[in-house]
Amino acid sequence: MGKISRRNEERGAGIVPWEERVAVAGTYTVEVMGYSVPSGSTAYDYHETYFSSAIGSVTVHGPPSVKLGTGGSTTASADVTVAAAPSAGREVFAEVRLRSAGGATVGVGGMKIEKVTP
Repeated sequence: MGKISRRNEERGAGIVPWEERVAVAGTYTVEVMGYSVPSGSTAYDYHETYFSSAIGSVTVHGPPSVKLGTGGSTTASADVTVAAAPSAGREVFAEVRLRSAGGATVGVGGMKIEKVTP
């Protein structure tokens, strides 16, 4: 069993990301400890994301690079292929990132896959 514990590091709106790049199969426990809660209790949302080529793939169309000026924008189209319908209570979504020449993420586009048909 793995245990995930991390302090809130003032990331705005109490968002604390956690990334485990090579997760070992098993059961994990996530502990949520309130920080600066005025009194009583507070609500929180837990969102788990799993990326794997076994789930499917995303193919982006268009040129491999785009030159943008300050405040510029661009559009991209992509095909999403889902390998199988998700199990009950799970959702599939696709994500495409726009990265700078240095590798920094400067834009993100995503979509929720509402229905998977064979």
